[in-house]
Amino acid sequence: MTEARTAEGDGMYEKYMLHHPADIRGCLKQLVEKHCVLLVHAAGTENAVSVALAVGPGSLWIDVPRDAALTAQLLAADRLRFESSIDRITVRFATGAAREASHDGLPALEVPLPVKVMHLQRREYVRREPLGTISCLLPTHADGGARRTIRAGIADIGGGGLAVLTSDDSSLDLKSGDLFPDVTLELPDQEPMTVTLRVQHAQKVDQHGRRVWRAGCSFVDLTVGDQARLLRYVMQLDRLHMAKMREF
Repeated sequence: MTEARTAEGDGMYEKYMLHHPADIRGCLKQLVEKHCVLLVHAAGTENAVSVALAVGPGSLWIDVPRDAALTAQLLAADRLRFESSIDRITVRFATGAAREASHDGLPALEVPLPVKVMHLQRREYVRREPLGTISCLLPTHADGGARRTIRAGIADIGGGGLAVLTSDDSSLDLKSGDLFPDVTLELPDQEPMTVTLRVQHAQKVDQHGRRVWRAGCSFVDLTVGDQARLLRYVMQLDRLHMAKMREF
């Protein structure tokens, strides 16, 4: 793959990119904690197999590949590309040149932290249940055509969509394909954002002794900025979820 084609491909996946330094370090630390295999290559080289060893304020340390000739090629390159996965989520990033270093007294390669990381899953993103209660405001119409707003709880949320829970309202009939523009999404510690939701599936379910609508919705035409805000929130939920699993 040429650099031109790679750059073009990265542009196609811009909405999946992590740009915030804290998010990038958090993602890389998961590679370390989960002992994820890294595939490393430079232009014109084969993939080398490595693992992430540690993440510092400005550097990532990886294990030295077993193939000495391939390692020499990586050290001679100005740019390296990495691919891995975390819980079946594809992770890709590029860094500057590597240098010989050590970690815990053993040989290692040190590379600068990437300026962005692609965090991509086939379902777009892992869905997580929010901590506490979060909601959104759905604009809809009553039987007489008057516009009104319904507050809906959010059962789970990801970078590609969310699931809403609404009361069993006879005037509300959700079905696949329904479009809800101008939905106000209220996330903790953030300014509300306005999004468009498309219903992918909906059904009535029992919850705490009452009937409610549960609708799985996808986001429509999110801006890159809103996508980044959502992903930061979901990754925060993911980190808290993993911390709780480790405590358990």
